[in-house]
Amino acid sequence: MKVFSLTFLLTFFTFSQTVSAADLSPELQTIPRDVEFAKLMSSLNFNAEGIKLAYKDGGTSVGLKIDKGDERLGKWLPRNSAGNPESQVVSYQLGRFLGMSELVMPSAYYTVDGAALSAFQKILQGARETNRWRRENRDLNLAAITRNPAGLIGVFTPALEPKSEEAAGLANPSANTINSSDPIARFIRADGPMPSASRSMSLRGIKGGSETELELARQFSQIMVLDILTGQWDRWSGGNVEASTEGSRVYFVARDNGGASMNGPGTFAKYSRIVTRFDRKQMERVDKLVQLLNDRDQSAALITALQLSSDPRFLLSRAQNLSAFARTQASQRGDAAFFPQR
Repeated sequence: MKVFSLTFLLTFFTFSQTVSAADLSPELQTIPRDVEFAKLMSSLNFNAEGIKLAYKDGGTSVGLKIDKGDERLGKWLPRNSAGNPESQVVSYQLGRFLGMSELVMPSAYYTVDGAALSAFQKILQGARETNRWRRENRDLNLAAITRNPAGLIGVFTPALEPKSEEAAGLANPSANTINSSDPIARFIRADGPMPSASRSMSLRGIKGGSETELELARQFSQIMVLDILTGQWDRWSGGNVEASTEGSRVYFVARDNGGASMNGPGTFAKYSRIVTRFDRKQMERVDKLVQLLNDRDQSAALITALQLSSDPRFLLSRAQNLSAFARTQASQRGDAAFFPQR
């Protein structure tokens, strides 16, 4: 066993940091986009003057597109058969906790009520859907409005600029898993080649932009870790592996995170065959997650910060399994189990 592995096993997963039980906000990464999103949510009112509501008529989920004048604000989705508001919101907050906020779509709970809810109900009643999933989701939400006429909770996500697009070829929708022959798929495995910190690559389907192999592989490994923690089951069905550009740079984006569940054992067995090479700093945060969820004085504050309503023992179990798996990879693979530190 390499010296690195011994040191890692003895010290890497041990932490002594203490945080006030009353305030875990310092544990959540905050970048300018997070500040802008919080400001938007503080004043967002679908019933306000100037707000335009339109039917989200694409994809399989039903919902609303929200504009203010000529400005695109975002979209709102209630519960759909393949869209769980809790998973979408918790994915965003967990992404902040894991220090990967830039890669995860900002998302927040929002309850539609009053005139906006009446408008949505009328839209659904008049929708002549041909897709079976859209028909099912239309009927699901009409029934939900009947049960809850005072308000329907869903998730609001802002419009992304520039828009994210599908990173073609990385998913294998027919097998509902990753395309194992894609370079990124090989880079995130400890038995695969180590990505280069100097060699740049682009992503198929994304117009313009490039990034080093190392950074793109690190980003995608981080998204796979997030998917493990949130029980993601819809990443590979087509269209949900996405990336965006900023200037000459390309980067992955976890945008549609609602095809997941915070309940049950999750999807660790599947994902442990996909990702076996990790970012060290992110795994430190995973172990910090375990520590806080196990702490009687800290767990309630963390659950509130993550906006988690499901039984937190499921999240704890997933994080513990992931942490143990990373330790196993370190003992077997040594340095190859982790990307080089920045």
